[in-house]
Amino acid sequence: MDKKAVYAGTFYPENPDELNNLLNSYKQDVKIDYKSKAVIVPHAGYIYSGHAAMAGFQHLEPAENIFIIAPSHHESFNNIALPEYTFFETPLGNLEVNNKLIADIAEKFPCIVADEVFDKEHSIEVQLPFIQNLFIPQRQSAADFMKSLKKIGKRIRIIPVLVGNCDYRLISDLISTYWEGSSFVISSDLSHYYPIQECRQIDTYTATIIETGKIEFLQPQQACGMVGIKGLVDFANNNDCSMIRAEMYNSGDISNEKDKVVGYGSWFLYTDSRNEFIERYYSKYVIEMARQSIIASINQEEFIPRGIPTVLTQYGASFVTLKLKGELRGCIGSVYPTKPLILDIIDNAKNAAFQDPRFEPLTIEELENLEVSVSILSSIERISFKDERDLLSKIYPYGVIIAERNKRAVYLPVVWEQLPDREIFLNSLKEKAGLPPNYFSGTLEAYKFSAIYITEE
Repeated sequence: MDKKAVYAGTFYPENPDELNNLLNSYKQDVKIDYKSKAVIVPHAGYIYSGHAAMAGFQHLEPAENIFIIAPSHHESFNNIALPEYTFFETPLGNLEVNNKLIADIAEKFPCIVADEVFDKEHSIEVQLPFIQNLFIPQRQSAADFMKSLKKIGKRIRIIPVLVGNCDYRLISDLISTYWEGSSFVISSDLSHYYPIQECRQIDTYTATIIETGKIEFLQPQQACGMVGIKGLVDFANNNDCSMIRAEMYNSGDISNEKDKVVGYGSWFLYTDSRNEFIERYYSKYVIEMARQSIIASINQEEFIPRGIPTVLTQYGASFVTLKLKGELRGCIGSVYPTKPLILDIIDNAKNAAFQDPRFEPLTIEELENLEVSVSILSSIERISFKDERDLLSKIYPYGVIIAERNKRAVYLPVVWEQLPDREIFLNSLKEKAGLPPNYFSGTLEAYKFSAIYITEE
């Protein structure tokens, strides 16, 4: 039995050519080659959420099985629901359901298997044309068809999953169980029907939760697909992965409606840290923005960066280090994230050049030989220790902050290259804080962090 399309003609066009043309218009020139096995994407009418959804889907890795995990807006039930349908129809054709895999899920997880809970649900249906447009070309030669099958392995089949009254750990376990050979689409809009400024505040907070993995702070009013989001982020936390933002805006940005708007965002799972992602894909951009900030300040001009990658709009902390002929010429940074990372880098570059109290302001003549490097910090973690020996055993190879009342100092991880001995490292850090090198007390605090170090080629 086939599941008929219900929202063609309302949420998205029902004419195949019009639908494909609209989806193609949402595609961006993706400058990185990373493909992810899991994305979070919105599910509203395409005129509102289509750009954000495509920004996420363009990072999705095609797989033999694509799970679409979405909230139920119309039916109430416990745990998850699975369909008996054989195909889901859209104007672009049929997508086959992997009924064998659904039977396997039904044996392992608490669920109901019922078609009726899917009949009026849009949160799955609106995702299907994106999959068809990106991974199942409508018109292709026999040779191209065989190439696409070879690339994917076999034909794509979907596993629609509706989420009811459910513990997010069920979704995390579901993802873990079927991770091999599958990709995962988490379907969710963000905040609903707040004034536009309040929406932006709530969605920014939600984005920070997703990107830092602090899912205990995520509440239902922040996202209709909260359980699915928490399940994926929990999986990311458990597997040392991170969530990278692809896009975020709200319906007011499209319609100019300011009173009651809905937020939309998309993310993809990256199998390492966010900072490693930035280092891998945006090192040149980061260095160029730091250098341009310094040049603009010398010319007494305001610097406004262009074409900012979305990942650099996430909050972050950085240090900018300047050298001339191998000698330090300035170093200023932030320990805690208080602003979008790109702004933090731009401000710290300018401050390192002109506000470091150890040096005179940089001159235009020095620009030609100036070496710029940027350290992007991880989150800060407090170090618990019982005595100095215990502290010494826990500080390598991290960046370290020590604090004693109003005295504090920080060393970046790169300082270990100059001070490889732990005791010398710590004693030097104490002196930097204005403490005696042999100082120790029960009130001394210590924190650690890691950092990626980006230098000019």
